[in-house]
Amino acid sequence: MARDWRTEYEGLKSYISDNPEIILSTTEISIPQNLRDEFYLRFDRIRSAFVETHYSELPVDLDALCTHYLQVEKEVRKLLGIESISMPMDLYSILHTPKDGLTRVIYNRLFDLLQGKTKIDAFERQCAEDLKTSSADLFRLGYEWWAGLVLIKLLDPDQAFAVDLDPEYKPILAELKEISFGRQAHHPTIRIPEFVLHSRKLGKYVAVKMAITREVESYTGGIKPAVRPKKRTGDTSFALDSRVMLLSFMSVPEKIPIVADIYEQTLTSPDWMLECITQEEFRDSGALDEVKQRVDTMKPTLGMCLLVLDQGAEAPLQAIAENIRPVSVGFDQSKLQPVIASLGIGGEPAPS
Repeated sequence: MARDWRTEYEGLKSYISDNPEIILSTTEISIPQNLRDEFYLRFDRIRSAFVETHYSELPVDLDALCTHYLQVEKEVRKLLGIESISMPMDLYSILHTPKDGLTRVIYNRLFDLLQGKTKIDAFERQCAEDLKTSSADLFRLGYEWWAGLVLIKLLDPDQAFAVDLDPEYKPILAELKEISFGRQAHHPTIRIPEFVLHSRKLGKYVAVKMAITREVESYTGGIKPAVRPKKRTGDTSFALDSRVMLLSFMSVPEKIPIVADIYEQTLTSPDWMLECITQEEFRDSGALDEVKQRVDTMKPTLGMCLLVLDQGAEAPLQAIAENIRPVSVGFDQSKLQPVIASLGIGGEPAPS
């Protein structure tokens, strides 16, 4: 039987009352070190009980996502011989322990309640809504990672390399130890693939980049810096944001494309793109226009596959453009097999 979160909350209030050294006012939080373990034990029990109470009300199936993601993560790690697949902590927790992950969503809300900034009924309404919104957002991001890893798996890779920059800022191959979508040797104006695979399925080398979706539009038409910056800008892999997959075929592994050079204002079009959107977005002409704009910007040779989430058993998806193929697969990996097969028509196989 699930614990009642209000009962747990009353228990924490009693603990605070019994320990006046704990200060929780509208302007101050002070929890003595010797009381913190017990305080946060009770604090976390409230959050866990609250999530348990409202878990069945969520608009998405996080348990299904977790099960399918963990399976493909295990398979891809084995295929590539890598140590880990790292990601933002909020996404990691949702994909590995969904209920525990959701407790992060109401952390600040619970402190607001304890500090008297909100009333208990308002707290419950706000947190329940936060759980619905956050679970939907994180499901979408998690599904993108699942789809990206499934595509990698279906490419049937037998070699894998990281991509780095040499002293002249030219992309070079390096040892691949882990995948974190978005991680690369960053330069302020250069965007490069994250890793390179050799696909037995296609007989080609494939450069993979998981770009932040909103960043794609900055690849062209931006403001050119007065001089080329040399300072590295850091790692965007831990940006909790939607991504689009770009695949570029290579004749040999050393011919790594620079996807975009913002200083030189040059762009190397990928061979193919993958993007995920929700069914609601698929029905929204504005959202579809943004997708079309990204395709127009990148001009992928083989077009784009648009994965539509939560399609269910509705009628087949209608095409939105000649070079954008909408597909609904749920968690059925076999439905992505034809997508991979269609990539075999682009470019020449790499020499064996």
